[in-house]
Amino acid sequence: MAIVVDVDRDGGFWLAESDDVPGLATGADSYDELIEKLQVVIPELLRLNGREVPPSFTVRLVPEYKLAVA
Repeated sequence: MAIVVDVDRDGGFWLAESDDVPGLATGADSYDELIEKLQVVIPELLRLNGREVPPSFTVRLVPEYKLAVA
């Protein structure tokens, strides 16, 4: 399961979204808070979407960078 993570470097806010988890769009003030939130939100969203929730799961956090063209 791939989770795209974007960091607002100015505000220090961490955002996460995923096509693998329908409805996932959440944020937190730190990386650790985001991970804690994802541990709760991902199983909830999987259940709401009628998907099986495994006893444990691995997520791949994919950093997303926005680059300015010079």
